[in-house]
Amino acid sequence: MTQSDPRGSRAVLIGVSGYRGAGRGAPGLDPLPSVAGGVRRLKELLTDPAVWGLRDEHCVALLDPASSDDVLRAVCDAAREATDALLVYFAGHGWPVGGSDLCLMLPTAHPDGLYGAVRYRDLRRVLVDERRARDQVVVLDCCFSGAAVTGSMGGGAGDLARHAAVERTYLMTACAAQELAYAPPEEPYPAFTGELVRTIARGVPDGPDPLPMRDVFVQVRDALRATGRQEPQDLATGVGHEIALVRNRAGDPGIPDEAAVTVRPVRRAVSWRAVPRRAVSWRAAGWSAAVTLAAGVLVLPLLPGWLGDSAGERPPPIDASADPCALAAPAALGRFGKTTLDAAYGGFDRCDVLVERADGDEVDVLVEFDAGQERPTAAAAGSTGRVTVVRLPGESDACTRHLLPEGEDTTVRVEAKTYDDGPHPLCAMADTAVRHAVDVLNKGEVPRRTKGFPSDSLFHENACGLLDAAALEAVPGVDANDPDPGFADWVCKYFSTTSHLQLDVRFDRGQPPSVADGGTPTRLRGRRAFVQPEADGADTCRVRLVQRTYADPTHPELAETLDVTLRGDDDRSPADLCRLATRLADAATANLPPNSS
Repeated sequence: MTQSDPRGSRAVLIGVSGYRGAGRGAPGLDPLPSVAGGVRRLKELLTDPAVWGLRDEHCVALLDPASSDDVLRAVCDAAREATDALLVYFAGHGWPVGGSDLCLMLPTAHPDGLYGAVRYRDLRRVLVDERRARDQVVVLDCCFSGAAVTGSMGGGAGDLARHAAVERTYLMTACAAQELAYAPPEEPYPAFTGELVRTIARGVPDGPDPLPMRDVFVQVRDALRATGRQEPQDLATGVGHEIALVRNRAGDPGIPDEAAVTVRPVRRAVSWRAVPRRAVSWRAAGWSAAVTLAAGVLVLPLLPGWLGDSAGERPPPIDASADPCALAAPAALGRFGKTTLDAAYGGFDRCDVLVERADGDEVDVLVEFDAGQERPTAAAAGSTGRVTVVRLPGESDACTRHLLPEGEDTTVRVEAKTYDDGPHPLCAMADTAVRHAVDVLNKGEVPRRTKGFPSDSLFHENACGLLDAAALEAVPGVDANDPDPGFADWVCKYFSTTSHLQLDVRFDRGQPPSVADGGTPTRLRGRRAFVQPEADGADTCRVRLVQRTYADPTHPELAETLDVTLRGDDDRSPADLCRLATRLADAATANLPPNSS
């Protein structure tokens, strides 16, 4: 048995983590932030010479592709180029249509229509018609993906096996045709992808080298079965089970630990078949989804979790009342230089320790709360108590760590960064801050803020509530019902589905803006504001409005600001971009409380 030659092989990895299809008469599909981490980690493994060794440009990662054309074009190109093996992987929501097809849902997809989705039969047709490779492997991590295995979708695997005598195909899916895939919010990857990643990274003990797909499947299936999770399905045509894409790394002492998460057994609480035909609305365990019943089958998207968490005491969640400065470590960082704790160096969700080095350079070590379940991946990851620590590779000007407290919907980012040229022990400083933050998190509740904010502070406001549908009509393709909120709603992002425009509305703190910053002064509804083209790179314009000014023990004058930033439209001149940003900032200002300055 030989390994597929990476020089003649191609891979297309498709992942959809964010969905923007809400607001069309029914709830939209829930986000699946762990999907992005799975795609990135799979690409790292497949391009690793010790695993398969694909060239980077031969392993295409499509994260949140805009359209079905983008997906089918990428698969078509890869199918035409691959002469040895082709791998196609999809993770995201899957949705059955008419009992005879499966839709792979893209970011704008919605269950009540076929727009914004790739029909599996179209993907299958590309794989059949454009095939040049001897071997093909298809991996689907989505609900109802097993329909591709059972052949219930009008031909199914039979088409893929048309030339089975000389061509081999292997199909692996996360679950059976009428089952739900599982994406635990506390884990870095969807359940099926997580076991696939671990198997590829670690290998199969006592298995052959290279690893046939059937051996990979059995290892994944047995691991999921042991924890009571959905069992994956597979189908081989020809001798597809013998396809070997990756080396068996079992026994390699240099293998990183992929199990930086605790995999909990799942208690199945619902029988999916024995349900009468009717439509219901369901909200449970912190998520909501449209639910329909047809032909006795419960139809749900890929769940970001199951029907509930195991019972037990948990500390209060990290929310707006949690103090990020309680996680900062000025005393411990004192060995690197003179430290100053700055609670107002940025937004309400962060706290900074400024370290003045002996050479006069300054390093900023910040602690910041990030919303969502995004689980960054890195080889150096491990758990300390209830906290998973992910160490990202250090760079010349920054070193970043992500702390993932068990049971939280919040990631704590710790970063040491500098704008100076000299070499500094950034990762040692970040790890020092991490040790203190982990100790605090493992004690339970993050200490609450001890000082309140005045009534006119942006601390009490919701950035996603400042612009209504009428105001957002000025931005083509933006859905007012589909914002992307940040931690505690202090940041809100909107993405256009018809252009490259992106709108950011956020609350910030720091030195009051001035002409020296490169902005042009103006007034919006009687308030001071500054318009700054290219504030965040080319094709951007930021309007910064002063909500209030104040002082603290370390700063004689500080300001809370509303920042409205528009970015990314090649068809608009900088002046047009700033005019639109100013119009939006003016509309947002109308919904702010009266200010004190």
